Amino acid sequence: MNKRIFIVAFFAFLFLAGSVYAAIGITELRTEQLKNPLGIDVRQPRLGWRIESDEQNVMQTAYHILVASSADLLAQGKGDIWDSGKIESDASQWIAYQGKPLKRNARYYWKVKVYTNRGEADWSAPAFWSMGLLNEADWQGQWIGLDRAASGDSETQWSRLAARYLRKEFALSREVKRATVHIAGMGLYELFINGQRIGDQVLAPAPTDYRKTILYNTYDVTPQLRKENAIGVTLGNGRFYTMRQNYKPYKIPTFGYPK
Repeated sequence: MNKRIFIVAFFAFLFLAGSVYAAIGITELRTEQLKNPLGIDVRQPRLGWRIESDEQNVMQTAYHILVASSADLLAQGKGDIWDSGKIESDASQWIAYQGKPLKRNARYYWKVKVYTNRGEADWSAPAFWSMGLLNEADWQGQWIGLDRAASGDSETQWSRLAARYLRKEFALSREVKRATVHIAGMGLYELFINGQRIGDQVLAPAPTDYRKTILYNTYDVTPQLRKENAIGVTLGNGRFYTMRQNYKPYKIPTFGYPK
């Protein structure tokens, strides 16, 4: 009889212990609602995450964010760029970065730990983001293009303008730790390095009112580089160069030849 009572009490204790400490995980780490984005051009990116648990009614009561300049420092629990400390809050989205000023072209690694009404979670798996170019002065390149129709093109009422092909070879004299491309191809582009297409976007970059804004894309091209390299771009009109302007009763803005 005493043995049965002991077994029942033991299982009751396990049930109560399980109800106090729920299994909690942290997933879906996002920066500006993107997973490991490249080329973020806001100086205080907003971070977010999602809590998962096998129990109900698990609610966050606080969080702790670490942002580091390297994956190694983050793994050691050192937030040399930002250590938020424990922040009492139930917010898990749009948490504005509050650390040291972020540098252009730099990559940052981060993780988060949460506290809940049912116990605290382990640190999340690491995530990262990289910074883009933060102002016009950061752009050192020049526009490349042909400011006229090429041989074989037509700008009559039967207009056609062939895609423009740009190519340049270059060699590396030493090993590259990280290589990043920032590209704005007006109106549409496809980028290739050593014959491999970079990115999976279609109709990039997105159209804008080019009198006010030009968008660019950022790619990590470190794996594509070799000692001897060739970079190529295919340029199309997109909405940058409007064909048949002289034959349209309603004029659509045009901004020049592709570049």
